[in-house]
Amino acid sequence: MRILFLFIGEPHQIFHALPIAAEMAADGHQIDVAVAGADHLRMVDQVAHAYPGFVPRVTLLGQRGISRWLRDRALIRHPRLPILFGALRFLRQFDAIVVPERTTTAIRHFLSRRTRLIFTPHGAGDRAIMLDPRDRHFDFVLVAGEKSEQRLLEAGTIRPGHYAVNGYVKLDLMKRLQKTREPLFDNDRPTVLYAPHFHRGLSSWDRFGRDIIGWFAAQDRYNLVVAPHVRLFAEAGDAAREAVERLAIADKILVDLQSDRLFDMSYTSGADIYLGDVSSQVYEFLGTPRPCLFLNAHRVNWVGDPDYLFWTLGDVLDDLTQLPDALDQAPARHTLYSAAQCDRLAESIGGDPTGAARRGAEAISRFLAMGAGKDKSGQ
Repeated sequence: MRILFLFIGEPHQIFHALPIAAEMAADGHQIDVAVAGADHLRMVDQVAHAYPGFVPRVTLLGQRGISRWLRDRALIRHPRLPILFGALRFLRQFDAIVVPERTTTAIRHFLSRRTRLIFTPHGAGDRAIMLDPRDRHFDFVLVAGEKSEQRLLEAGTIRPGHYAVNGYVKLDLMKRLQKTREPLFDNDRPTVLYAPHFHRGLSSWDRFGRDIIGWFAAQDRYNLVVAPHVRLFAEAGDAAREAVERLAIADKILVDLQSDRLFDMSYTSGADIYLGDVSSQVYEFLGTPRPCLFLNAHRVNWVGDPDYLFWTLGDVLDDLTQLPDALDQAPARHTLYSAAQCDRLAESIGGDPTGAARRGAEAISRFLAMGAGKDKSGQ
C-alpha cells in the first residue's frame, strides 16, 4: 500500500502532519511526500531531524505548466488548484493521500476509486472556520481533542468510524525540537508575544499594531516579539514589510514577518505573556499555561460565543489604554485563569500532546487496514 503525505499549502502545515508520516514509516509503511515548493523542504528537514532514520522520498510539485507560470511571475506563491490538477497522474498512484488542508477535496472525484483521502487539521482553535462542509469529502479525519470532536459531530462533518482523536501533532513534534533553543533576548525582562491574526476583519493589527509597538518602544520593563500569522504580510510588498521591520529595537523589540521561526514555536515557547486576538496560536502558547491578554479590536459581543471560547482564558482589552495595567497585573491574575487554561487545552488538544503523532499513525493504519480487508473480501 502506497501512502502520500501531500503539502500544497503554507510550509508551516508540514509540522502538523509529517510527524505522522515518520511514525508510519517506522512501522514499515511505504511513505512518499510531495510538496508545493522548495521553501517546504526546510520544514521537511526539521521533521526528519527530529525522527532519526526518517528519510522520505520527496517530490517537488508545480514545476511545469500553469503552476510554474504563476509562480515565476510571482502572481501566486503556491497555486493550489493548478498544482493539484497538474499532478493528477502522480496522485492517482497512491492508495491513500494525507493532507492538512481542504483544497485537495476539489480533486476527490478525479482520483482513483481506491484512493482514501485523509485529513489532519493544522490548528485547534475555537472559531467556526473549523466547521467546513468539505470535511465530508474525506474518508477519514484526525481530530485534535474532544472540543473539536463534539462540534464536528454536531455539524455532521465527521461520522463515527471515520475519524479518531489523536491530540496536537505539532506540539508533540516541538517537544523534540525545543531542547536546545536559546532565549529570545539577552536580558531578564519578561517577554510579550504579540501574534495578530491574518484576516483583516478579525485581526487587531490594523487598529492596534503600530501603537502596540510604539508603546513597547517607549518603556523599559518588557521585551516584545511581533510575530503575526505569516499570511498577514504574505501579499505585502517589500516596502510595506520593511516599514514594519524597521520598528525593531535591538534586545528589546523583535519583529518577524516571514521567517521559519513563525512556524516552529520559537516564540510561543519562549515568551512569558501572550497578546493576541483570534489566532489558534494561543493553544500552542498554552502548551505551558501562562498569562494571556486578548485584544477586542472590533468590539465584538463575544461573551457566550463558542467562537471566542479562548477569550475566557485571560483578560480581554477593548482599548490600548488598558494595556499597561493589564500587563503589570497579568502574572498575579493568571491564577484566575490557570485552571480554565488547563481544561480548555485538554479539550482542544487532548492534554499532554506526547504521542499525538504515534496515535495518528496508528489510527490511519487501522482505518486503511479495515478498508483493505473489505476490498479483498469484495464487501
